[in-house]
This record gives sequence, C-alpha cells and structure tokens, in this order.
Amino acid sequence: MKTTSIFRKPLSMVVAIAFLAMVCFWANQMPAAPTAAPGSEKSAAASHESSEDTGFIEQEESAPAVRKGKKFPWLIVGLVVVAAGAAALYFLVLKKKNYTLTTTVGEGVTGTPTSGSTTHEKGTVVNYSYSLQSGYSDLSVTLDGAPVAASGTVTMNGDHTLVANSTKTFVLTVSKGAHITGTPNSGTYTYARGTNVSYSYAPEGGYSGLEVEIDGASAADSGTITMNDNHSLSAALKGANLVVNSTPAGARIYLDYVDTGHTTPYSFFFSTAQSDLHVYVRGSCGYREYHQAVSINIGQTVTVSPTLTVGIREDFRIPISSCWSPYYSSDWDIFAAKYRYKGSPSGGSPSVYLHSFSGDYTASAEMNRLQGGSSYSNAIVLSTNTSKTSAYGYWFIYRTNGQWGIWRVGPYNFVTDSGSYVYITSGSSAAIKAGLDKWNILKVVKSGSNYSFLINGTSLHTFSDSTYNPTYLMLHFHCAGATTEVQTEYVDLKPGTSSPPPLLSPPSRPANGSGAAKVNPLTGEREG
Repeated sequence: MKTTSIFRKPLSMVVAIAFLAMVCFWANQMPAAPTAAPGSEKSAAASHESSEDTGFIEQEESAPAVRKGKKFPWLIVGLVVVAAGAAALYFLVLKKKNYTLTTTVGEGVTGTPTSGSTTHEKGTVVNYSYSLQSGYSDLSVTLDGAPVAASGTVTMNGDHTLVANSTKTFVLTVSKGAHITGTPNSGTYTYARGTNVSYSYAPEGGYSGLEVEIDGASAADSGTITMNDNHSLSAALKGANLVVNSTPAGARIYLDYVDTGHTTPYSFFFSTAQSDLHVYVRGSCGYREYHQAVSINIGQTVTVSPTLTVGIREDFRIPISSCWSPYYSSDWDIFAAKYRYKGSPSGGSPSVYLHSFSGDYTASAEMNRLQGGSSYSNAIVLSTNTSKTSAYGYWFIYRTNGQWGIWRVGPYNFVTDSGSYVYITSGSSAAIKAGLDKWNILKVVKSGSNYSFLINGTSLHTFSDSTYNPTYLMLHFHCAGATTEVQTEYVDLKPGTSSPPPLLSPPSRPANGSGAAKVNPLTGEREG
C-alpha cells in the first residue's frame, strides 16, 4: 500500500493557490469601457444657453476620454516563477521515485526474495538470503551481474537485478578390471549436471574379450556419458577373474605353487576357466601360510581374502620361506614338495626358523628318512635362541628302529653333535613307523613349563620343567658321516595348546659327565 507523505500535501495546495491567484490577477487587469465626465450634460446646456444669449455660435468640443495607462505584469511573472520553483522542488527533490528489483532464484536454491519483480521507493533497503538445497553445490549470487555474498542487503537507489543459482552434481562410479588400458580409472567421480564425461577402454596386449557396461547395460568400448543422473561404468574382460587379498596386506601370492611376483591385494585374469587352482598366500616371518584351491568359470570373479594368523605353517609346495636358516645350506632344498636335506656330514645338519614365539604353543613336523643308519635320529628342537652351535632347550627325537628320546640340552652344538645334555626319558613305541621311507609325525605341546611329547598322535611322555623357556623351532638330522636323506612334509606351529595328557614326573637323571646311567641321544645306547 502506497503511503502519502504529510509533507507533500501542503505543497500541492500552495501550487493550486498560486495558480488561482494568477488567474484572478489577470482577470482584474482587463481594460475598462470609456464614460462621460460627471456634470457634462449640465455644462453643455449652460453653454448652449449662454451662446444664445450672446448671439455667438460656438462649436462644441467633446472632452477627451481619460484612459488608464498599461503596466507590465511583474507580479504575475513573480507568481509564475514561485509556482514553477515549488513544482520543481516537489517533483525533483521532495517527491520520491519507485524502483524495481527483479529477482531470479534457480533450481536447488532456497531463500528470499523469491523469483519475481517487486517495486520499492527510492532508498528502501531490501534484505536477501539464499542457501543450497540437498544434492546441489556451488551457490552463486549476483547483484546486477556482479558476485555478492549469499546474504546481504540491496539499497534501492535504482533498478536492480538479483540472481541466485546453484549446480546440481551427479556421481559416476567406475570399475576398471585388470589388464585393461584407458580412462577413467576405478573410483568415484562427481560432475555437474549436463557434463559430458568421455571414456575409452581397450584390452592389454595378449588379452581380449573386453566388455563395457553403463548402468548394467552393454555399451561401446569408448564414448561419452551425459551426467544427468548418477551412473555406473564398468570395463572387464570376459574370462575368469581372481582377486587375492590378505590381512595384513603385502603377502606374496603363489598360483599352482609358482611365485607370481605379486603381493596382496592383486587381481588376476584368465582367458579360460580355471579348475582346482591352488592359491598360496605367504606373509612375513611369523605368519602361517594360507592355502586354498579354487575353481573359476568364465565371467566369474572369485575372491580369496584370508586373515593371516601368527605361527608357522609350511607344506613346502611353494619355494622355501626365507625364514628358514639351514646349516650346510647347499644340502637343503625343496624336492617333490618336501623340505629335503641330503648330505653326509660327520655330525648333524640343523635348520632353524628365524622367528620367536612366546607363550604357549603346539609344534609339529612330519618326517621321513630315506637314507642313513637306523640308529640315527630325526628330531625337532625347541630352543631359547637361533644358534645352531650353542643351543639351549629341549630335544625330541625318533629313530627308524622304533626308538624315541627326550633331552634337555645347553649349550649344545647341533653341527658337531656335541655339548652338554640332560637325559629326560626314552623308549620304544609301536606308534613309530619303523624303517626307512616311513612317515612319522612328531608333536610337542608347550603349556607354561609343562611339555607333552607325541608321535603319530600317541602320547609318549609329559613332564614339567622350568629350566628353559624356548621360543624357537629347529629341525635336526644326525648323519655321522653316512649319506643321509631326510624329507619334511610340513612344519606347523600354532600359538596356544591342545589338551595335554596328565603330567608325569620326569626321571631323575644327572647331567652328562656325572657318571650316572643315561641314554646317548645319538646312538640310543645306555652309557655309564
């Protein structure tokens, strides 16, 4: 509603009164009609009479009409000037003008004023404020084409244009498979509405069967995607796909017992289906190897994603782990998927695993002697250190003649097979598969200072001894100069323990050199 200033109405009245006064003054200035002077008739009659009396005839003369002189209308001019000045003052200074604010509010923007045109008196201050709706970005507010803040004021000293716009964004999710060149790479990308995103893919050399899909539908190998909505783009080779992950990452990957040269995570592509593909994942020292056999059909993706656990697990079907440190290293190798020792040293040949395992654990190994004397031992040793020539711990052996024995050693040289040892116990057992080329499984369960010894699942002895707290595992084979060949099928160490048999008191045997009867760990014969 328009408001009339109380100051403006008297000015209008002044202009009207001035104009009325001017009209009246002009009307008063019109010239008057001529009239006879008072008493002129009587004067004429008297003259006439006088002339008759004297006998003279005189010519009468009319008295000249008296006329007022014309004056210049200065008063009128003054009034006109005053009126014109007042009108100019009113219309040019005192009367306020109206201006138009034209507002445009685009999609995705909320706030006031809304789109449209509004009229405001000169000097009016108009507030504005805009913000983005969800899913929009890049708010842009301009006043008369110049950028301004998202909220503020507009002073109406003229016509103005206020525009608030935003950008609608959409997401492109890209999945690019292995052995494919081109862009964009796998990832999530954000684009403004209407953006044309180019893509182009091709198989690497030696690969074929590229399949590109947009939103799950087949598409050309190259083209553009107009971002008027969220889209997905995938490029994969038609074939069998294998994805290998691990926790922790960085583990070496072996396929069918061959080192691929890759570490986790990694994706493999096969142009043909894969049946019974053996996947090995080996972490750093102190982690158990992981093995899984998989089959993959064309167009299928299989994921192998193990969480590697602490311990040792090697079945020697892939190259030997660098964690093993053998003596006479040239005599140790992988043969027929076995960890093999073949040599003829005068003493023995040990190989120690260079990672410690504290606390409780269960350690086992499956061994087979193919060559060597029937009284020569195969053994696993639990040691407090990695030394092969000055070891401390517990020595558990078996022989192909069916005998077994347990000793505490320290220090002991497993290369020369000499040093200090304490006899714990020994015996023979039908559980042992006697003779050459027979597989036997040795197992030790450590629970605190308690130890249980088993062969082929049969408990041979359990005792408690706190002399040492061994944390390392060693394999050892006695040779005594004879050609010896021993194979190990696997080595396994798991933290924690299985349930051990009831404890037995260890026999009281003095240390080596005390003169008491004992069994020689190398020959199995009683000494003293």
